[in-house]
Amino acid sequence: MTVASDMPAPDLVALVHQFLADRDSTWSIASFGAIAEFHSDGTPMTVETQDRGGEIISESGGLRIALTCETQFIPYEILSKRQAYWMQGGNFCLPKDRAARHRRTTLTELGPDSQALRKQDSDGILFDLGLGLECVTTMVRILDADLIKQLREFEGEALLTPNGHGHDAFALLIQESPHRVFESQLGRVEVYSPIPTPDGDTGTGCHTHILPDLLAAGQTHSANVPMPDGLRPCLQLFPPNPILTKGGDARPSLNRERFEMFQHLLHRYGLPDLVAAKKLARLGVGNGNTPPDSNTFSRSERTAIRIALRQMSYDTPDNPYLVQWRSAFEPQIHQDQ
Repeated sequence: MTVASDMPAPDLVALVHQFLADRDSTWSIASFGAIAEFHSDGTPMTVETQDRGGEIISESGGLRIALTCETQFIPYEILSKRQAYWMQGGNFCLPKDRAARHRRTTLTELGPDSQALRKQDSDGILFDLGLGLECVTTMVRILDADLIKQLREFEGEALLTPNGHGHDAFALLIQESPHRVFESQLGRVEVYSPIPTPDGDTGTGCHTHILPDLLAAGQTHSANVPMPDGLRPCLQLFPPNPILTKGGDARPSLNRERFEMFQHLLHRYGLPDLVAAKKLARLGVGNGNTPPDSNTFSRSERTAIRIALRQMSYDTPDNPYLVQWRSAFEPQIHQDQ
């Protein structure tokens, strides 16, 4: 009798190990409107690979990844608002029922953090912020006895009610800036760096964002990010963009190694219809075919084609067939260039 393993796919574990070692990559645990990001801040980091993923700890935060046998990886590309560029990333996903979290809707004390990445933080008291997110639990971890006492006064209240008492607790947390801990079924991100002031710089290290206007949409991810029905994102990977820096500035030229690396991921793990759409565009331009009617494609397929055309423009910007296809799929942008 063969017993099915509950271990994640070896190739996905190897993928995690590859990018844990890449200081230029970014990881996050996020929902639409709430995100905790792990960035290298240039300070020393400890990296430990494990059989389900691994851990990183730096001065500004920590990351733990623990994949399961049901984990699927879906890389994607989306359009940048700037005409020549595109964004890229990847979601480690689980089936909807496996991705579900507690979805508490009020501030709730959870007790000591027995799962803390650093031993010195394990006595800190966790409070669930009660944002009610489907796949992410957003928490703060507090060691200061006075702050714990103050926060207990708000337990059971909704922190983001604009005119409610809980709103004062949210302001208190911003002021005191405790550790933030975001957790999903595939891992956690801890952020130790202070919360910046409203007019302050986020900085290069680990940080969090909570954006009430976006949270109100109740989505697990941006509508621009392709996601099959029945799956939910639980962990995000952002390999370095080949044409944009981490700060969003344009690179002097296309980083060919980074570009080819992500295209390999896209062809191996990407959604087949979008991979096929990009291939159609490349073959069509390469063979000198007349561009098809863009309305015969889905929105996601049109996006994939537009990205393929933008990418081809770095190799053969004056190709007349490329110009025709860009005129068909990005007419306004092409006219403005």
